[in-house]
Amino acid sequence: MKLRWMAISGGLAAAVVTAGACGSEPVAPCVVARAVSDGSTGSFAATYELKAGQNPDLACAQLKPEPLGLQKYFSQDPKAPDTVGVRSTRLGTLLQTFASRLSEESKASATAVGPFASETPGEDRFCTVPQLTPTRLEVTEAQDPDGGLLPAQEFGYAWNNLRIYNTPEIPGTQFTADLVYTENGCTAEYTVKGIWPVVKCQDSKTKGPSDALCDPYADYDAGRLRGSGINPLFPVKCDPVAFICVLTGEVPSAP
Repeated sequence: MKLRWMAISGGLAAAVVTAGACGSEPVAPCVVARAVSDGSTGSFAATYELKAGQNPDLACAQLKPEPLGLQKYFSQDPKAPDTVGVRSTRLGTLLQTFASRLSEESKASATAVGPFASETPGEDRFCTVPQLTPTRLEVTEAQDPDGGLLPAQEFGYAWNNLRIYNTPEIPGTQFTADLVYTENGCTAEYTVKGIWPVVKCQDSKTKGPSDALCDPYADYDAGRLRGSGINPLFPVKCDPVAFICVLTGEVPSAP
């Protein structure tokens, strides 16, 4: 009888464990929003805020809101972590402008890449990339077609503490990061925030910024047949310089 009870107890325990395993929800892996927007893949509307103690008059302290590309790369090695690549629109412009004056090494460093600290979000719901490879564009001196010399220049992006928020309501569509930017010997430190997707908001008639174009809801009376596509939870405005919708709150801006 005792043996029979032990067998029943063992079977019941196994059933409880199995039921518990079936009833628990698996934790979703880290997600980075990805879609074609403004001709690029995985574009986020990013803003740059100078950290305390920075001189706002320096040339390197002038970064403006812009589309920023984030891309998740799946590791071919199951034991190695997935990675994230980062490249700004401004950096892409520099690559095109100075293409003939950049070394292959500089071009290869253009996309900063770093591994996720974990496969799934932490308890704070952030997926963290602590460190990314530095970008260093060294533009060589060149002959000016009009005579004289074009000076050598240097641009650097050092990204770290990239944190991408992951919840069912915000599935990898908000991020924050730290950036050390250098330009010809000048260095500035920024806090960067971004939301997906990139939405243009220049009024076609006035050519000025229009917050209405950032509205996630359609307004048939105003002739807007569909919303912006931005998450309604995000507080946003139209940046008057970049003419893209940018986040006005913190990351995360919603539970």
